[in-house]
Amino acid sequence: MALLAAHADILACVLGHLAPRSLAVSRSVCKGWRAIVDDYRLLRTDLLPLSLHGIFFMEELCPDPPKLFANPLTKHRIDDASLGYVKNDEGSFIENHCNGLLLLWNHLVVNPATRQWVRLPPPPPRCTGMEDFRNDVCLVYDPTVSPHYDVLLLPCVSYGLLDCATTIFTEESEWPPLAYPIQVFSSRTWRWEERSLARRGEAAGTIADMDPYRDYEHRYAVYWKGAIYVHCQNDSILRITLTDGSYEVIKSPTGSKMEDSTNLYLGKSKKGVYCTLIYNDTWGGLQIWLLTESCGKCEWVLKNGINFAAAVAKFSWFSRDENQGLWILQKGDCDENVKEAPVQDNYEWDFDNGIILAAEDKVESDDMNLGMLHFLEFHPYKEIIFLRTQARVVAYDFSRLKVQDLGQLPVQCVGSVFPYTPCWTGDIFEKN
Repeated sequence: MALLAAHADILACVLGHLAPRSLAVSRSVCKGWRAIVDDYRLLRTDLLPLSLHGIFFMEELCPDPPKLFANPLTKHRIDDASLGYVKNDEGSFIENHCNGLLLLWNHLVVNPATRQWVRLPPPPPRCTGMEDFRNDVCLVYDPTVSPHYDVLLLPCVSYGLLDCATTIFTEESEWPPLAYPIQVFSSRTWRWEERSLARRGEAAGTIADMDPYRDYEHRYAVYWKGAIYVHCQNDSILRITLTDGSYEVIKSPTGSKMEDSTNLYLGKSKKGVYCTLIYNDTWGGLQIWLLTESCGKCEWVLKNGINFAAAVAKFSWFSRDENQGLWILQKGDCDENVKEAPVQDNYEWDFDNGIILAAEDKVESDDMNLGMLHFLEFHPYKEIIFLRTQARVVAYDFSRLKVQDLGQLPVQCVGSVFPYTPCWTGDIFEKN
């Protein structure tokens, strides 16, 4: 132990180069190592994307910069939610996110917490016969494992694809194909490369089954335990594993593509990969499903199914001050009043005073004119979903069946939505 203490500085320097997850494991080696990790504050979990700050979103059919709907009283605050410091002629449209990083149009990666950003090199042209496909774009980043990130370009069916002279596909062609050609950028090598993913199991469908009009802004990708889950154009889910270069198809909870009156939303929450089904033909009807795996087989398990109208009807929507609520809309730089507000780390939820949603609740006919119910996002670490109706946002704890009003979101139409978990670790963008 004395020898260890004499060389504590050297060991701390070595351990400081470990990824957080490996560093956490090293604490269990012996008491001496645990003391060094703790005394030198090497494991800074407060810098990792382990808490929800708010929700980034784009307005639908609107060229405005991103906006952030967030708790103004959190310990760490984002100075410029509109990402005005990013130099991009194409604007700051958010395409995807992962663990505190945002991916913008034109292949820009941004860390809003540290205000770092970088433009990736342009990807090479696609292989012959694939030129007219458009891309689903995925960002993969886990700072507890590595400071590096990957960006995936996944070909998806575009409108008029079969009319293009260069296409090698027909309506009956399986999609995605048995060997799925994708492009992957790695920040480790700082270059793009072509990869071919080998399919395990059945195809998602055919080219004809894919809906090129499927709401692109609400088809999300989720990163969970080394795999990427992508919402396909026929409402099946692709699970991609880059380590072995494979993918497999997971059917939707209904086993088929959703009808026009039903929308599927994919997300990550406390126990893994979830999806929500919103039934527009029954106001307030929703289901929440959890993807489970047993003996190598994936299966959707229903976690919650309820008519949400009863809870929404209990709120006195029109008597509320538009500025009243736990969260506020941040369009650009935080104003001084917000910056100087006292920090309250436990100010995120108040479900003890929230509305209890009981299965036996009924909705009176006078309450039915409540506007549309829109799904926003999953809370990444709690079994909570965010919904919007009558220009207000509510958080629904589907494990406790409780609802909390978060405040007004005064915009016309919400497009893409991304939960934001700040990552305060630096030195990620060496190339900028």
